[in-house]
Amino acid sequence: MQGRCLCKISLLIVIVIALSAYGPYDYLGLYGSSQAVDMFLVDGDSVCSTGLIYRKEIKNGQTQYFVKDAQVITAQGTLSSTSYSFNFYSDLIPIKSKIKLSGTISKFQEPRNHGEFNIKDYYNSIGIYFQIKDVEVLEINTSESVDYDLFYRFNKSFVNVFSSLLPVDEAGMLSSVVAGNKSELDVDTRSLFQGVGLAHILAVSGLHVSIVCMLLYRLLRRCGISFIVSSVFAGAVAVAYGIFTGGSVSSIRAIGMFLLYLLAQVLGESYDMLTAASAMAIMLLVSNPLYIKNGSFLLSFGAILSIWFVALPLNKNFMELRKEQKNRLRTFSIGHGRTRDFAIKVINKLIDYVGGTLIFSFGINVGMLPLLVMLYHEVPTYSIMLNIVILPVMPLLLLLGLLGGMVGIGFGLAVADIILKPCHLLIIYMESISRFFLGLPRAKLIIGHHGLWFTTIYYLIVILILKYKAGIVRYLALIGLYLIWLVPNKGDFEIAVLDVGQGDGIYINSGDGIHYFIDGGSTSKSKIGEYTLLPFLKYKGVGSIDYWFLSHMDEDHVSGVFELLEQDYEISNIVLSAEIPADEKYLELTHLAEEKGTNIIYMNRGDILGSKHLSFTCVYPDKEAAVSYGGSSDEVDLNALSLCLLMEYDSNCDETADYTGFFGGDIASEQELDIASLGLVKDVDFLKVSHHGSRFSSEASFLEALSPDVAVISCAKKNRYGHPALEAIQRIEDTGADLIYTMNSGQITISDDGIWTFIP
Repeated sequence: MQGRCLCKISLLIVIVIALSAYGPYDYLGLYGSSQAVDMFLVDGDSVCSTGLIYRKEIKNGQTQYFVKDAQVITAQGTLSSTSYSFNFYSDLIPIKSKIKLSGTISKFQEPRNHGEFNIKDYYNSIGIYFQIKDVEVLEINTSESVDYDLFYRFNKSFVNVFSSLLPVDEAGMLSSVVAGNKSELDVDTRSLFQGVGLAHILAVSGLHVSIVCMLLYRLLRRCGISFIVSSVFAGAVAVAYGIFTGGSVSSIRAIGMFLLYLLAQVLGESYDMLTAASAMAIMLLVSNPLYIKNGSFLLSFGAILSIWFVALPLNKNFMELRKEQKNRLRTFSIGHGRTRDFAIKVINKLIDYVGGTLIFSFGINVGMLPLLVMLYHEVPTYSIMLNIVILPVMPLLLLLGLLGGMVGIGFGLAVADIILKPCHLLIIYMESISRFFLGLPRAKLIIGHHGLWFTTIYYLIVILILKYKAGIVRYLALIGLYLIWLVPNKGDFEIAVLDVGQGDGIYINSGDGIHYFIDGGSTSKSKIGEYTLLPFLKYKGVGSIDYWFLSHMDEDHVSGVFELLEQDYEISNIVLSAEIPADEKYLELTHLAEEKGTNIIYMNRGDILGSKHLSFTCVYPDKEAAVSYGGSSDEVDLNALSLCLLMEYDSNCDETADYTGFFGGDIASEQELDIASLGLVKDVDFLKVSHHGSRFSSEASFLEALSPDVAVISCAKKNRYGHPALEAIQRIEDTGADLIYTMNSGQITISDDGIWTFIP
């Protein structure tokens, strides 16, 4: 950083903006536009709006338009100078059109559980503050002098060429890699490359700019063309390529740095990567300070800093060590023949390449580790080795894809087909290698959330190692630090009732390294396993669940568990009632569990399952209940046969429970009376209210027997069942329990520190 004034200014700007964006007080007013929307607009309100379309992209089969300089008129008044997006069935509305439309307000949802993706933060970071749905276009005014849709149509033509000549999944991947168009990208393909830590190859970034633009510039210079002409032409191509691929944050950063490199060449000045990155950071943050919360911004600039401060010094140190080693070998290698000298030379070059690439990749990983964990809470184990075998084929894939797309548009598909044939083989190679590594043990390590202090200490130690440790000691110290970071924290005792909408999902940590879950499903939220349960578990650093209790097989209790099993999340044991009806859903579960290597455990009344500090006792159902509520297959009452559990937490292992809880699935009053009459459960600290607060549950004498201190109802605000019922609420409140609802509070966590709600 010495002598780099622009870097210091950039660092100061980043710190000032980050403190306002992430801190408790937004002293820069970064969230002013978002807060204005929250205060002025209401979900579902009918509005009329005018604004300027500045971008569009295909998403989920529709065109998503982005509007700025908008005026939104509601019954309460007018909101001016705002930005929003809307989806439309047609992509024919040109960019730079002034549009007038009507529709209804839809605000972006904030996370309601730990680990959930913050879609509001994401859209705010790109300057979009809400959506308008059910759109009716009233008026379009388009500029006829300039065709602003030229690049959009060109991009779409590329995608059409790929789609016509390649299988669907390969066409989608090539469209993403070459044209930055993810509309056709297959979900499985995206998951595959994300899983092995190669998601960056699917996004237009510095790799693309270096391959396409830098190659072009060097070719022009080799042909004897002047600095100025070569720079102007290559710069124009870079800007055009950025517009063509959609102008993502990473591409803007890379193209901007490339333009600064060209400027340095023309002026005869030396190019400094760190200074160029600082200039682009300032430019982006001045245009939109909330980029500081954008994942692409953080990863893009994080990669540059990791290269400069970690990867390059490590690589330089490696080359110095190799030079010393080669000099020593020459001293003891006098008089060898030409063949052996040639073989030694080849081996040395191979060692230099493989070792240098590994060291460089490791350096980037060391620098990026906290960022990756912050954004994804997991680390791909083999990404360092994958870079060696995957990245070398990327230039060929990208150049062939560009050439094939242009030839297909200009000269027809027959010629393009010949050019794109190798792309088919390259993609098969990349996917096969990635699947192999993803199939290896512990291919992805779930790390969990690390706090600011932990991250700060990590970077301080990295700086100290790089500054004071030399030779092999430096690498060993960094490897040790890297491995320490990968060790997840086992955590303390806690109960986390997740907000899954209309359904149930309860995580319980024993505090001794054993993880439990009770139910996990929803009928009001789609893909609850992928979007809520798995992100929560990753946030907590839970790589596997030891015992997953399923009270019964209703969709709102099991849908997410099926998802996790299908995605190969490790569930060691699924625990069911011994009296569970063997219906179609049960048979599907047992078959899937067997396929994934998950053990099925059955509990009878009185059975106890647990670990050192935490135990669960099955208090219901028994064989008598199975006879009463089983009946024929058409008469089975699944709710009445819910697995009911008494949880007991013993922190000191003195055989005295320090905290107790009751979980009753969807049982009704009749089953509650059976449990109460037998005296199986008394005076619990925590009650997970049965059947989402149904009026047919939470019977008064049962509640009196339990006398809970805290009662939690898990349900959606809008549901067709009328949950929670006023009668049930009144009966629970009469016990004096603190009643909390996931629909109001989001995730509810009970621990030794007290009760914590995600939404205060």
